[in-house]
Amino acid sequence: GRTDFQQGSSEALYDSVHSKIFTLPGDTLIYPGHDYEGRNVSTVQEEKRFNPRLSKSKEEFVKIMSELNLPYPGEIDAAVPANMKDGVQD
Repeated sequence: GRTDFQQGSSEALYDSVHSKIFTLPGDTLIYPGHDYEGRNVSTVQEEKRFNPRLSKSKEEFVKIMSELNLPYPGEIDAAVPANMKDGVQD
């Protein structure tokens, strides 16, 4: 996920994935929320070995995430406040 807005933290994301997901059995299926290459399922073991960001050290991961320079999402100014209120809009 993006860690450059909405109180995001590359360190927290890395720690969460490594302590909660990467500790599951290697054959555990993982279904990505976003994959732009047509993959709809992976395993813990595949992600540990082949994920281009999460297979790195924490320091490398944080550096990669800080240098992504992703464009500002077009609907972010509406989406973040809604997400912060559990999706309920006034």
